[in-house]
Amino acid sequence: MIDSIGIDIVENARINDKNFNSFVEEILTENEKQKISLKKGKKQLEYLCGRFAGKEAIIKAISNHENPHMKEIEILNDNDGRPYVKFKNYKILISISHERNYTIAEAILLKNKEN
Repeated sequence: MIDSIGIDIVENARINDKNFNSFVEEILTENEKQKISLKKGKKQLEYLCGRFAGKEAIIKAISNHENPHMKEIEILNDNDGRPYVKFKNYKILISISHERNYTIAEAILLKNKEN
């Protein structure tokens, strides 16, 4: 059963215009930093924008329960490339999409015994 949802959209140029390396340090976990280092050019920007939009959507979805910093939330990909969330004991579904100059993410917080 759904507890809450969150959604976020990012204009990629907004992040590209910032100091890319500082932004990486501000929002990505160590595992995410390893993954972005394997990507090149536009794929790096898309990855960073996806993680930013995803974490914003997650923060919105769990705002009734907590207010974490982005580095506390980790978004990785399974063997098939689907993103998944690691944050405490929460069950959170996530979808991230890219279209030319924009990245969008939606997070769904599922109810569990603790919430």
